Amino acid sequence: MSIRKNKIHKALICLFLLLVATQAFCLPADVVRLNNQEYFPAAQEAISQAKKSIFIVMYLISFNKEDKNSKVSQLIDELVKAKLRGVNVKVILDYQRSGSGLASGAPNFEAFKFLKEKGIDVCFDSVQAYTHTKAIVIDQRIIISGSHNWSDASLSLNNEVSFLINSFDLARRLLDDFSKIKLSGPELEEGLSVKIPCWAMGKNGVVPEMLRRHNERGFDIWLLLLRDYDGNAKGAVDTNYEALADSLGLLKDMDRLIYRKEINRQLRGLSRLYKLVEIDTQFNQPIKIKLLKNAEGESFNIPLSYWDYGWANRLNMAAKACLLVNLAEIGPKLYPPEWMLSRPQISEKYGVNRNALYAGMKALRDFNIINVRYGSIDQGYEDRMPPTIVFLGLYDMREFEHGLRRLEDSYGRELITKSRDYSFVVFKGYDLSVIEQTAKFINIYGAAKVDEAFKIVGQKAPDNPKRAFGYVTGILSKMEGKD
Repeated sequence: MSIRKNKIHKALICLFLLLVATQAFCLPADVVRLNNQEYFPAAQEAISQAKKSIFIVMYLISFNKEDKNSKVSQLIDELVKAKLRGVNVKVILDYQRSGSGLASGAPNFEAFKFLKEKGIDVCFDSVQAYTHTKAIVIDQRIIISGSHNWSDASLSLNNEVSFLINSFDLARRLLDDFSKIKLSGPELEEGLSVKIPCWAMGKNGVVPEMLRRHNERGFDIWLLLLRDYDGNAKGAVDTNYEALADSLGLLKDMDRLIYRKEINRQLRGLSRLYKLVEIDTQFNQPIKIKLLKNAEGESFNIPLSYWDYGWANRLNMAAKACLLVNLAEIGPKLYPPEWMLSRPQISEKYGVNRNALYAGMKALRDFNIINVRYGSIDQGYEDRMPPTIVFLGLYDMREFEHGLRRLEDSYGRELITKSRDYSFVVFKGYDLSVIEQTAKFINIYGAAKVDEAFKIVGQKAPDNPKRAFGYVTGILSKMEGKD
C-alpha cells in the first residue's frame, strides 16, 4: 500500500471511530469553557443560584477557616449559605493519606471538619481507592467539571481548564456514577450498626475476660443478644434457640437437643460468670433473656455486615477482639477511620495480651480489613512512632470471590493464583487491585523479576515499612531502569 493510500486509510479509520464515539457518548448540552481564573467566579455564581441541590465530588479542598478572604473560603461559604436556604448539599472528598495520619493535617480534613460542623452532608471515599474527580452538579442540570481543585494555587495560579455544562441527561448520569462511589465508614452509622458498650472493652471488661477464657461462643451469643435487643425498657431480647443456633452455625452440625444444651450452657455463663444477662430456660419452653447491662452510655458501633457477611463465623476469637479494639478506637466520630497506639499501649488499655493482639491484628490485616502503616526505622525500631492502623471495613466475601473469578477469566487461573500468592507476602491476598496489578507486572516485567522483587520484600520483618506492595513497585522500576 502506498504512503498516500495508507494515510487515507488511517484518516477513514479515525473518522469512523470519531463518528462511533460521537453517537455513543455525545449528549445535547450548552458548554462554556472555564480557563484558569475563570473557574472561581463561575463556580461561585452557580452555587449561589442553586435552588434545590448541590452535589460535589472533589479530590482536594485545601481549606483554612482562618483565611476568610481566600477563594476556597468563599466557595465554602457559598455552600454553607446554600444549606441555610434549604438547598440539599452533599460533598464527597478523597481520603487523602498522609504519613502522620488523616487527622494530623491531611489536606481534606479541615474542610471535612468545617462542613460537618455546619450540618452539611460530607464524607470521604473509601480508604482503598482514590477519587480524582473534580465535579459539581447543581440542581441536577448544571455541571462544572475539569482540572480545577479547590485550592488557592488551582484557583489563582495554575494553568487549568474546566467546563460549565448545562445538560440534564449528563447530570443524571454523573449523579448515578457518584452514587456508586464507595464511602468510608457509612456501615458504622446509625441503623447499619449495633452499639457496643465501652465498659465491655476496658482492661477489666468482659471482652478481654472472655478472650482470656477462650469463651468465643459466649462472646458470639452476647453480641447476638445486643444485635437483637430492640431498646425496650425491660431489657428483654426477642430471640429463640433456633435463631441463635442458626447465627452460630450450629444447625448443620448439632441436633436440636444438643444445640439447646450448648446455648443454655453459654447463657448460664453469661449470667453467673459475667453478670450480663438474666435467663429463664425451661424444658420445651421458649427461652427468656433479659439484658442486665445494655449499651447505654458511652459506646461504639459494630456494623451489621459483621453478621451479614459471615465474619462472625470466619474470624477467630483473637481477631474478633481486635476488631472491637479497632472500632472502639475509631469511636463514634467515624472519620478518620484510623488510629495510632503501640502494642504495649493497646495491651494496657484493653487487657489483650500481646500474643492474642499480634495474632488478631495479623488476621485482620491478612483479610484486608485493616491496613497498617509503619513509621520509618532509619533511627531504629525503638525510637519510631507507633503504627497507624487504618480500618478499611468489612466486605462481602462473595463479591471478592466473584471478582477473583473475573480476574481468572481475564488473565488465566494459573497467573492469578501465582499473583495472589505473591500478594499474601505484602498482606494483600484479599485485595483484588493488588492481585491484578501483580498479574500485570508479571506480564510486563516477566515472572523472574517479579519473583525476585517479592523475595526481597518478603525478607523484611512484618512491621518493616518496606514490607509493602509499594516497595515491590519501586524495585521493579529500578530493575527496568537498569536494562
